[in-house]
Amino acid sequence: MKKIEILLALLCITAFCFSAGCIDSGNGQSDNGTITITDALGRTVTIPDNPEKIAVSGSGALRYFVYLDVDLDRVAIVDYGDCNATTTVGDSRPYRIAHPEMLEIPSLGPACSKVDAESLMASGAEVLFLSTFTATLENANEIQEKTGIPVVMFYTGDYVTDADKIQDTFRMIGTIFHKQERTEALINYFDAIEKDLQSRIPNIPDDEKPTVYIAGVSYRGGHGIDGTNPYYYPFAVLEANNVAGNVNGSESIGYVQVAKEQILDWNPDIIFVDLSTLNAANGGAINELKNDPSYKELTAVKTGQVYSVNPHTFYVVNYETTLANAYYIGTILYPETFSDIDPAAKADEIYTFVDGAPVYEKLKANREGLSYQKLEI
Repeated sequence: MKKIEILLALLCITAFCFSAGCIDSGNGQSDNGTITITDALGRTVTIPDNPEKIAVSGSGALRYFVYLDVDLDRVAIVDYGDCNATTTVGDSRPYRIAHPEMLEIPSLGPACSKVDAESLMASGAEVLFLSTFTATLENANEIQEKTGIPVVMFYTGDYVTDADKIQDTFRMIGTIFHKQERTEALINYFDAIEKDLQSRIPNIPDDEKPTVYIAGVSYRGGHGIDGTNPYYYPFAVLEANNVAGNVNGSESIGYVQVAKEQILDWNPDIIFVDLSTLNAANGGAINELKNDPSYKELTAVKTGQVYSVNPHTFYVVNYETTLANAYYIGTILYPETFSDIDPAAKADEIYTFVDGAPVYEKLKANREGLSYQKLEI
C-alpha cells in the first residue's frame, strides 16, 4: 500500500474514534474486558465492554437505548423523567409507551437530569450515561470522582438540526453494546424516510402553495397557539410555505413564541395543531381557536382547514413522531402524491421499526383521541 493510502486510512480510523467512540484494540475488546471510548465531550473513558448494568440520566435520554435495541434489563437506574414517578395519562413518548417495563426502573434522582450519588452507587450500575442536554463536563467529572463509576457523556437533541451529533451518539452506544448493525440500520432507515418524503413533493411554485402554520409546539411544557417552530421538520422536508419560517429563533430549541397580532397578520391558509398543546393552561391552542373571536376570523378556521398532529416534543424531540407527522401533513398538502398513505398505518410502521411496537392507537388515546384528523373548531 502506498504511504498516502496508509495515511488516509489512519486518518479515517482516527476520525471514527472521535465521532463514534473508539476502543483501545482492533477487535472491539481489550484483554481485560474493557473498552476505551471518546465521549461526546471529548473525554477518554475506560468502561466494561458490553456492560451488564448501566444508569442513564437526562430528560428522555432512555429513548436512545430503545432506538438501538439495548436490553432494558441492563438499566439498573434511570432519570426521573423516564421512571414511574412521572407516569402520566397523556404520555406521548412512543419509546415509553412501547416499553412499559421501564416504569419499574427506580429513579436516579429527585428531578429530571438530577443524579443522586448514593442511589447511583447502590444501583450496581457499572457505567453512567449522562446526557449533554443539561449536564456539563464538570458534572461528569465530579460524579465520576465522587462515585468511582465511569461516566460517558452522550449527545441528545433534535435529529433534524443535529443529525451528525446524534449519529455519533448512536455509533458510540452501538460500539459499547455491540449494536453496530442496528445502528447503521436505524440511520439508513431515517435517511430512507426522508428521501421518500422528498420524492413525493410535486412541482408547484412557492407562490401557489397554501400558507401553513404549526401551533401549540411544546417547549418546557405545553403552549397555546402562539407556540410555533420556524424549523418544523415536516414543513421543511415537504417544502411547505411556513408563515413562521423567517422568524428568528434557535434551531437547536425549535420553538419560538409569537404575538397574537402576528398570527392574525399571517392569516395562514392551513393550521396544524401539535397535540402537546392539550397540556397547556386552559386547553391550549384548540380552545383558543374555538373561543377567541379574533382567531375565528382566520382563513383556516373559516374554511375548516385546522388539523391535528401528534406531539413533536415531549421530554425532548420524538423524531419518529416527527416523521409520522410529515406523512400525515403530506396527505393534506399533496393528496395526490400521498394517496397511498394511511397515516395511522404509516405511523405504526415507523414506531415498530424505531421503538419496537405499534403504539399509534395508544398514543392517540393518550391525546384524547384527536390524532391525525380535521379539528372541529
